[in-house]
Amino acid sequence: MRPRHGRVVRCSALFGIALAATGTLLAAPSRMAEVMERARAEARSRPVRIVKAGDAPAPEFGTNATSVVNVNAYEFQGANAPGDNFFDDGNGYRYLTAASSGFIAAPLRLPSGVTVLEMSVNLCAPGTGTLTAAIVDAHSVGDPIESLGSIVAGSSGCSEQFQALGFDYDQNQDHPLYIVIHWDGPMDGSLKFNNVSVSYRLRVSPAPDAATFADVPTGHPFFQFVEALAASGITAGCGNGNFCPDQPLTRGQMAVFLSKALGLHWPN
Repeated sequence: MRPRHGRVVRCSALFGIALAATGTLLAAPSRMAEVMERARAEARSRPVRIVKAGDAPAPEFGTNATSVVNVNAYEFQGANAPGDNFFDDGNGYRYLTAASSGFIAAPLRLPSGVTVLEMSVNLCAPGTGTLTAAIVDAHSVGDPIESLGSIVAGSSGCSEQFQALGFDYDQNQDHPLYIVIHWDGPMDGSLKFNNVSVSYRLRVSPAPDAATFADVPTGHPFFQFVEALAASGITAGCGNGNFCPDQPLTRGQMAVFLSKALGLHWPN
């Protein structure tokens, strides 16, 4: 898996955080510092959008619908380094008062087959200092760790700050994601965060190289979508190796299509 946009930050050593969800020990805080320094530089090359309240998009449907995963502050774990002191203010915000590494991380659970649109940090800042949040691919099969996108957040007062990303995430089994936060600013409790959010949209799988049905060749305008139906098991065509794209759809066939596509199921 590779992000469609932006640079990829690689690290040949494993992290300095024990993340039990994958059974992978992420060690060497100095290597994490290197990854996060590059993530900060990459994030600062793009403008950050800031909102104070409201600004919610209108609801949409299908591949145009924007879904959001919220990772709250209490899901984050420290790097288990001596001297790292993370606390909360009793209102859902966490902050760092002392650090030898300054890293905190939480799993990011996204479905496969999505385009990641942007990430945001809900934080309060005193006007000085920042924190960096990065989406990290931990590669459960032992490949090098990758930073897929990041944001450097900080301002005066409380706000939610957004960073556009724009990469495709295709396979969550071998590519577990984490959000890693590094403190760059004051450690007196004035720089604190409530949650990190990541928005995404579902997408139709890219078209394959070869056609499944003789009457829907690779150059057909509906080729990608017919192939997606066939690959997902929603349809096997109309027989004799054809899909019959110009035939009308009966109500019974529609029921099969929708039931399979939505995975309709409930207890008897």
